[in-house]
Amino acid sequence: MTASAEFMNTQPDAIEPVRMAGGGRMIVRGAQRLLGVSMTLAALGLWLAPGASWESDVMLFKLILSLTAVIAGLGLMGASTAPRAPEIQIDTIRREVRLVRRQRDGDDQVLQSCGFAKLSRAEQDGNSVFLWDQAGIFLAEVSLTDRKALSSLVAGLRDVGKLA
Repeated sequence: MTASAEFMNTQPDAIEPVRMAGGGRMIVRGAQRLLGVSMTLAALGLWLAPGASWESDVMLFKLILSLTAVIAGLGLMGASTAPRAPEIQIDTIRREVRLVRRQRDGDDQVLQSCGFAKLSRAEQDGNSVFLWDQAGIFLAEVSLTDRKALSSLVAGLRDVGKLA
């Protein structure tokens, strides 16, 4: 019973931060890319194989098979591209930090959102501010060169007691 309880654990503290890149995704993307290249080369090799028959019914089958392999191979290579890196958005009016990924169609996908009051802690080191979410997981490092934006962020964090 404890093995199933540990297996089915879905508590929020078990969730990994969004910005950590998992090695599993990288391996899957590499395998997709390798399979896509293999299928494209196999479609080309189908026509260059020695001893191939040039009869019309075999040619039609080879054409359909090679076109399908090329389309699937190109699709797999296109799907294996790395996702865009998330951006950090700081809303000092709503006092909120958002981790956002821009989609190809222009929409924003909010990956994680945390209010200033819900942050576990924040640290300032010069122009950089380090933020940790409510679970104590590192959320973002924000480096601001604009003094007004930096002072607005620091003032908002000080108002809620997250920055000394």
